[in-house]
Amino acid sequence: MKFLLPAFLLFFSLEVAATCSLPAPNGLKTSSVASCRAELKWKKVNTATKYNIEYKETTAANWISILTSNNALSYSLTGLASNTSYNVRIAPVCANNETGNFSPAITINTTACSVPVNLTVSGISPSGAMLSWVPLCGETNFSVRYRKTGTSAWTTVANIASSNYAISGLLPETDYQVRVRAKCGNQPSDYSAIVEFTTASASVSSRKNVLLVIIDDARFDSYQANGGPAFFNDTAISRIANEGANFKLSFPAQSQCAPSRASITSGLYPHLHGVTDNPTQANSDTITQITLPQILQDNGYYTGLIGKYHVSKHPQPGFDFWMEVHGSDYTDTKYNINGTTITIPGHSTDVVSDSAIGFFHKVPQDKPFYLWLAYAAPHTPQVPRPEDNGIFDNETMPQPVSPDKYTQNYPGILYNCHTANNPDGLDDYYRGYFELLNGVEETLGNVFDELSNLGLMDSTLIIFMSDNGYVIGEHMLFEKQMAYEESIKVPIFMRYPGLIPAGTQVTNNLAMNIDIAPTILDFAGIEDTFGMQGISLLKMMNNTAERKEMMYEFFNKDCVPDIRAVRSMDFKYVKYNCTQVTEELFDLENDPHENTNLVNNPAFGTTLQLYRDKLTFWRNFYQDFSWDSLYTCSLTNPQKIVQEDGNALSLLTVHPNPSSSDIMVHFISSEMAPATLRIVNAVGIVVFEKNFTDAATEFYEQIPVSRFPSGNYFTLVQHGNQIYKEAFIHQE
Repeated sequence: MKFLLPAFLLFFSLEVAATCSLPAPNGLKTSSVASCRAELKWKKVNTATKYNIEYKETTAANWISILTSNNALSYSLTGLASNTSYNVRIAPVCANNETGNFSPAITINTTACSVPVNLTVSGISPSGAMLSWVPLCGETNFSVRYRKTGTSAWTTVANIASSNYAISGLLPETDYQVRVRAKCGNQPSDYSAIVEFTTASASVSSRKNVLLVIIDDARFDSYQANGGPAFFNDTAISRIANEGANFKLSFPAQSQCAPSRASITSGLYPHLHGVTDNPTQANSDTITQITLPQILQDNGYYTGLIGKYHVSKHPQPGFDFWMEVHGSDYTDTKYNINGTTITIPGHSTDVVSDSAIGFFHKVPQDKPFYLWLAYAAPHTPQVPRPEDNGIFDNETMPQPVSPDKYTQNYPGILYNCHTANNPDGLDDYYRGYFELLNGVEETLGNVFDELSNLGLMDSTLIIFMSDNGYVIGEHMLFEKQMAYEESIKVPIFMRYPGLIPAGTQVTNNLAMNIDIAPTILDFAGIEDTFGMQGISLLKMMNNTAERKEMMYEFFNKDCVPDIRAVRSMDFKYVKYNCTQVTEELFDLENDPHENTNLVNNPAFGTTLQLYRDKLTFWRNFYQDFSWDSLYTCSLTNPQKIVQEDGNALSLLTVHPNPSSSDIMVHFISSEMAPATLRIVNAVGIVVFEKNFTDAATEFYEQIPVSRFPSGNYFTLVQHGNQIYKEAFIHQE
């Protein structure tokens, strides 16, 4: 027994040492009780290392325990149910992690619906303001009230389904009050505290400014406004679409950097403005046609270019300020600033955005401004800002909807130089792509903030777009240039609260980059007397102009021949300038990912011929009269070459069209047969005829037409049992 007593005493002493006798905290109270949370506060207990919070519904038997991470004297209790009564108590925790004495329980009654918090007012103009707030507990339905300060009657806007709202129709230089509340089912919350603001002076921002933002090689589907990935939270970029117009079907005339930019500034197709390829760095050419900045400058605008122009690095006519970066260098980049080359340290995304902010302060007080603001991002090589590097390493990247290679009825040149050889590498490409876009998102937000600070946000037409799209793994392809949707579909967002209702989506028309210049002229009140081929997107949005079909073009480069295509709302027809008939026809309504080329499907024979005729029409309409030399290519693994009615596939081309001297007639067929070539005038009289007695699948014939009177003619080819025709125009 003499050994048992000391052992018992030792055990008892350890039990005593393991307890915590600290007193209960005093002053436990709640504040900011909402429908899903409550703020707790209490007074300090000396030597407590942390605190143990226990809570339960009043009618429940068991407590839920939470240990604070430190000895702070407050805690946000979250995850509560709405309109529910809870008991809460708290105890200190000793250094040995044992819990001391609990305080008496207090009762919390959560609300049925939480009051929104952080109501802010931005983008204040003479006639409007942008409100934003934070839903405290995930509410999705809100009401806003506003009134002139000193009046009693409120204007109420109900059933707002987002956490922001643009107020319009306000008076300039007037004080206003605003507040917001949420609605949960049939139960509204209380209104938030009143926030006051003053609208801007009408004289400060009555000028119609223009900010044109262009990014490089960026797809249509990268942004929240267009269903982009959730990890890329582009609040600044998508703000332009959400608070303005989103043109859901937007395309370049040519999917390539310099040709697209030249079309943006001229309103013309590349075959007319002459920039059909990316020029070298040494290039100093100028677009010979008049361009948008020249017109705006002549009409009193202060004009600037900051970032990538690519047509030429040297100052161009029409710009008061010129700061061009030629290419896609990202760090310590050389800029041509009004004719002088200067290296500016830092990342080009930061430099370009900061320079735009500086530009706003250079604008003369009596002039509106036009700024071409063009980022190199997300063009390769992918060199993000240091703060953006690796931010998406743990995110799942987008995957191609149609990743498999074409296996039949596809142009044989497709995989010669545009193959996505390593599908696993697409994830790495996309991470770099979004890292670069994140830099644009953050710094462009700073640009918008400065416009708001200057009271110019709502008096500035903001257009956001990309020069071209990009195929990233679809059908195991990787490039632009081609006429596939991912290559030619681009974002076009426009914001101007005075003209464009928030949330406008244009889905019934095809917008193009050649429309940008006419749109800006329309906005500025300048009549388009300059022969631009585009139309005003403002008129398209208001249903006073439309485009249901568009022509796409590409000029021979690398492994790709000349391409011409027609895209309508339903179909796309693509014609490659190959030595053999090489065409694609896609049913976009039933095959939006362009998986099946229907060109050899007899059921679509009539549609195919219709779109061949459409291409001829649009080429004539847009004065596109030349092809480059034929490229050796054809359809690979053609599924079927003869239609059920026995008609052979054929291609008849006449160029140039119109012509003033000679025309070249080129005929290709999948059928071996003799042929007769005739030229017929508008009244059906044969003015030229030649027989090809030897059976063949192809012939060329140069025909002098200078002796013909000016007018419309048809080229007719009888080949076997079929007759083919192609119209052309002769001009003296």
